[in-house]
Amino acid sequence: MGNCKGFTLLETLIAMSIMLVAFAAILMVESSSLNTSLKTKQLNIVSMLAKRAMIEAEQTFEGKSFEEIRKEETFELSEPYKDYKVLRSIKEIKFPDLSFGGGESSKGDKESGTNDMTERVAKLMAKYLSQAIREVTVTVVWKKGSGEQSYSVSTYWVDLNHEFQIEE
Repeated sequence: MGNCKGFTLLETLIAMSIMLVAFAAILMVESSSLNTSLKTKQLNIVSMLAKRAMIEAEQTFEGKSFEEIRKEETFELSEPYKDYKVLRSIKEIKFPDLSFGGGESSKGDKESGTNDMTERVAKLMAKYLSQAIREVTVTVVWKKGSGEQSYSVSTYWVDLNHEFQIEE
């Protein structure tokens, strides 16, 4: 037995188990890489669809007043994006009262009148901004497994032609 060349059964089993662990680790890394690649592709498609929907909305509403625009719309997409749905909503932004407070002035009626004027201008500005600015949100929804996932993008549109009204 002293002249035997080769590996013992124990050495072969240890070598096989080391190779098995190494191959399992490589397989896990490759699987994770594929999943990450698929998620990246999915997010790329979703962001492209959201950008496209926002550009189409901008082109559709160009030159129109906010009253002419539908507040909510849903779009079903054609192939190859049949699994996706685009939702667009437009909502009015309510600005808070922008008055700077103000109690009675100890310096007399002249400064009290200035505070009243400042408060009136602040209220008019809040009203004007609420009527001239809208928040537009585009949401892309798609099926993932047994549920749904969504991706939303928002922007603000300003009606530069909106009239400033001096009456409260």
